Amino acid sequence: MKAIRRVGILMALAAFLPACVERYYPEDADLFTGMLVVNALLSNGSGTQVINLSRSDGLVFPEYMPEPGAAVQVENEEGDQIGFTDSGDGDYLADLPEDFLQEGGSYRLLMITSDGKRYESEFTTLQPASNIDSVYYRLETVPGDEPGTTLEGIRFYLDFHVDSGSGRFLMWDLTETYEFHNPPYEGFIYDTDRVLKPLPDSMSDRQCWITLHIPEIFTQETGNLTAGRYSMKPLHFVSNQTQRLRHGYSLLVRQLTLDEAAFRYWDDLKKNVQEAGALFDTQPSITPGNICSCDDPDERVLGFFTVSAVSEKRIFVSDLEGLDVPDLLFCFPTFEFPRLSYFRLRDLPIFLSRATWPETGEIITGETDRKCLDCRLYRGSSGEPPDFWPEG
Repeated sequence: MKAIRRVGILMALAAFLPACVERYYPEDADLFTGMLVVNALLSNGSGTQVINLSRSDGLVFPEYMPEPGAAVQVENEEGDQIGFTDSGDGDYLADLPEDFLQEGGSYRLLMITSDGKRYESEFTTLQPASNIDSVYYRLETVPGDEPGTTLEGIRFYLDFHVDSGSGRFLMWDLTETYEFHNPPYEGFIYDTDRVLKPLPDSMSDRQCWITLHIPEIFTQETGNLTAGRYSMKPLHFVSNQTQRLRHGYSLLVRQLTLDEAAFRYWDDLKKNVQEAGALFDTQPSITPGNICSCDDPDERVLGFFTVSAVSEKRIFVSDLEGLDVPDLLFCFPTFEFPRLSYFRLRDLPIFLSRATWPETGEIITGETDRKCLDCRLYRGSSGEPPDFWPEG
């Protein structure tokens, strides 16, 4: 799956108005809740393509607000259209025919939201791909969050090759997968029958594999180089102060070749919001996109429709030499045993665990989060290893 995921009934698209040619560049004060946000980056690689639609929330404690019930299509310059199916949570999915996204072809996004409003993007061209030569890592020490502190870990790098016919505007999309272990604490459940019981095996899993998209944006313009090799392009840093490097870590690097307009959008967005760690958490108004309303030229739309050629490589990391990855204490139960009879039925079930406090050897039984007993509940988590995970 390319970026996001989820099934509904696709509405038929009505005829669209001529392309919008004028965009609004709002000031920061003009950023309002409820604007349509489009996350649409399609590639010519295999797998399900995903377009995500949502609405902007506020700048203070923003929440994800999916946009359901829209009709979504992608159209090429010959007028051939492919529909995307609403799969819930703002995600619209399609398995595109292999010959639909072609190098040199131009494509645009067409949408009708559930309230009948129509939107479309400008046409964007799929550029020729350039190849990744290698992905690797180096041990590094970086400044910590607090002044005077440091963090140890690894930073990933890549080398890539630029062919004479490939595009010169590149972006990298990263997805991490790591093996995760919950602590082996004994688990209990207190449910509406008001009996404290051992947690059944069906509600407990201590070994999982978590797959998450890396929110950082990495871009590079190769300039006037007609052909050659670029070395040590820095990517993201992984600290040893999490479980991510303890049991096994895999990174999938997808190298995307963009046209210049898409590159300028993503590069500007990187400069404006990289520190926020999420795409539209801060000031997206200062990064104009290529999508507009066909009914109201003054309506603001956030996001950018992008098509890209892609090359990818995966690296697996385990048993790191020269880096201590400590066994961190987490998910320890509360030190006070809860007054179970005080809980209302609507607040049940609650979950408890029993563990030994390492400093004193005292056995503690207290309330805990359900995820601490069933790691499958973490975001992006599965109780089964992915197909690419090494055996043993």
